[in-house]
Amino acid sequence: MFVTTSYHPQPERERIAKKLAERLSVPCVPRERKTLKQLFAETGFTQAVVVSQGEIRWEDREGRRFFFHPSMSAVRVKRLRSGGSDPLVESSGMRRGDEVLDCTLGMGADAIVASFAAGPEGRVVALESQPVIAALVEHGLRTYSTDRADLTEAMRSVEVVCADYRDYLPRLPDKSFDIVMFDPMFGETVRESSAMQALRPLANPEPLDPESVKEAVRVARRAVLLKERRGSGEFARLGFRVAKEASKYAFGVIRVEGENG
Repeated sequence: MFVTTSYHPQPERERIAKKLAERLSVPCVPRERKTLKQLFAETGFTQAVVVSQGEIRWEDREGRRFFFHPSMSAVRVKRLRSGGSDPLVESSGMRRGDEVLDCTLGMGADAIVASFAAGPEGRVVALESQPVIAALVEHGLRTYSTDRADLTEAMRSVEVVCADYRDYLPRLPDKSFDIVMFDPMFGETVRESSAMQALRPLANPEPLDPESVKEAVRVARRAVLLKERRGSGEFARLGFRVAKEASKYAFGVIRVEGENG
């Protein structure tokens, strides 16, 4: 993998590209007047991160692309703003002032919704084990422009940490977050969503393990949440009770309030 820019980059784009290359420990390759196809051929790499005026995107030589966009989170925040419900918020019992740990940031939609629901008094920490996803989504959360002040505030408030929850959770104190949530990559939704299909080559495919769930229960004050496809056997395997179903996915929950004190 390498980092490059669009054609005729401004100095700020070049600065961002160099900083991003350092973060990812990959080469920063001058674009000059070459196509990505030419750069792939010259460098021998099959993946690139391109810093352009409007976005930072990942692209491979097959033409698959990934970039940050608030996507459905904007629709969900609008619904909550107007007094409607959201299955994540409803299933978890999330409320203003909550501290939320999102163990699987991905494209960031659930973290944004959680940030809006928790409000300025709350806190959302989002973990992402894959460095490229963490870098691109974090940049998008910090810079994406929207005319909705509350959506912008929700995006800016998410704290992104590049870490695997298997390593991160055991280091946390007991009851350090109100809600801990997981949204592992699952096959059927990936096939039906073009956005998730673009994310798939970069995402961590490892399934959620019982030990991590146990750690999450220890860390949570009130609830641990799992998003999976409808009818998934993962809920039963990992000890979650299905709390809410949507058209293609469902939320399972483990209530820990009262069980541990």
